[in-house]
Amino acid sequence: MIRLPYALALVVVAGCATDAADSSTVGGGGKADGQLTTLSFDGDFSESADGAIAAGSAVRIAYDLDRLQECRTESGGSDKWGASGYASFDGGEPEVFAVSQIKNGRTTAVTAELQIPAHAHSLQLWFASNDSYGCVGYDSNDGANYAFDVEAQPGGTVLSFDADYSQSQSGAIRGGDKVVVHYDPARLSDCAAESGGMAQYSITANYRVDGGAVKQVPVTRADGEDLVASDPEITVKNGSDLELWFETNNRYGCHAYDSAGGANYHFGIE
Repeated sequence: MIRLPYALALVVVAGCATDAADSSTVGGGGKADGQLTTLSFDGDFSESADGAIAAGSAVRIAYDLDRLQECRTESGGSDKWGASGYASFDGGEPEVFAVSQIKNGRTTAVTAELQIPAHAHSLQLWFASNDSYGCVGYDSNDGANYAFDVEAQPGGTVLSFDADYSQSQSGAIRGGDKVVVHYDPARLSDCAAESGGMAQYSITANYRVDGGAVKQVPVTRADGEDLVASDPEITVKNGSDLELWFETNNRYGCHAYDSAGGANYHFGIE
């Protein structure tokens, strides 16, 4: 069902938007144009997908603003309202993305691009409008949200490091395989910091095979003042043991580790 506390807190950003640039796409990542699945939310309140929603890929969200008729205020000849979308994967905390921008004083639709985490199995979407005077309106399938299945990533194993400090492995690891590392930033929040509405810390994975050379890869990306999992893919060379540990630091000198008490995390390679 709709998560009112998050929606109320986040949608205000859209209502206070200023004139936007000419770009019609919001977000990053994903494949080249023409290869992404588009989820369409049409003005007649129908929804459709022109392809599969696959874990580890991206989708476009095409939202008709006619679905949101509340809070359409204006002042001084310019619109004072905006609209945002919310995405929850597997029932987790929602990510916010813009589905409108103010251009030449008028609120216009933009096509958003949403990255699907490599570990995701389900997606729920809902939308909200608001204005600079505090009005908020929702399009949330009468509170049930719009639900979509996510297809598992073909091949490849996902190693998940979850917020409750548990670890899981979706399948066998073989030499030469590409493995997705999903790391929940809540596991390592010791150095959490933000400035100017942007996260000022990061989390990196260290990994090696059979005690060899250590390689590193970022496992998070900034989403405003928070970090979210970036689900990087690593290639595992031939061997018997894949070893991982994680570290975080911020611009103010804080440094901390998640390393199973110094023993690191070990996964067998077939």
